[in-house]
Parts: sequence; structure tokens; C-alpha cells
Amino acid sequence: MAEMLVYRLEDIAVNYFIKDLFADSSFITIVDRFPQKILTVPTISVVPGKLLEERFELGNRDSGLRTRRWFIDIFAASQSQRDDFAYKILDSSDNGISVYNYNEGFPPDASPTLVNHLSVITKTYQPIDVILTENEKVHYRGQIILITQNDKV
Repeated sequence: MAEMLVYRLEDIAVNYFIKDLFADSSFITIVDRFPQKILTVPTISVVPGKLLEERFELGNRDSGLRTRRWFIDIFAASQSQRDDFAYKILDSSDNGISVYNYNEGFPPDASPTLVNHLSVITKTYQPIDVILTENEKVHYRGQIILITQNDKV
């Protein structure tokens, strides 16, 4: 198997960050893509978005700045459930997201080495209009956008 690049390690780290936040809530489905069809509610999807690298001198650091955008969509059974999940993610992201070397293996079978950190520099939350499913059941959606900065470009 080819070694995963830093971008893929970051993708996995953000997914694990969300999974770890809700580890005590086995009724929540967490996926690494936008669902094509909602099979179960509640579901949280994590999708990486725009990646921006700018090369310039920043103080004594000549490597520049790298930011990434993450779209976290929440599909919930009620408005309060949606908001509770969103606020938990927003509050927990204050300390950023640790990135591990998943080339060494995945938890819980392995304890990979910490190789990077993503600081959350901007976060937004937008409740989105109610979604009506095929069985006429009302569900609620919200979207969090996290913009992160790689601390170790």
C-alpha cells in the first residue's frame, strides 16, 4: 500500500475528530462523504473542501500558509438535536484538530504518532431548511464550515 500523503492524513484526522466527539452516542452515523441518500437519522457527514496554499515569507517562516475548508453536515430528527450536535462540534474545535500518521495504523489497534495539527481559524454554523423525506417524516439539517490552518507547513 502506498504511503498516505499529508492531505489524506488530515482528511482522516477530521473524521476521527468527529467520531471521537460522538463515541458515546452509537446511534449517530458518521460518514466521510455527503450522503447520497439519508438512511438513518441522525447522520453527520464530513467532506473536505477547498485547499489553499500560499507561498510567502511569514516572519522567519518562509514556507507560507496552508488553509483547508471542511463541510460538516448534520441531519437530525429535531431542531434541538441538530443544534446540540453543532454546538458540541463548534465548542470542541477551539483547540484544533490533531493529525496522526495513519500509515502506522488506525485506532484502536494502533497508536499512531502525532505529525501535525490543524488550528481552527474560522468556524460558521448555518441551520438549513427542513428536509422532507419520502416517508413524509420531517428532518432537520445544519452545516458547519471549519477553516483550518496547518501549523506545520
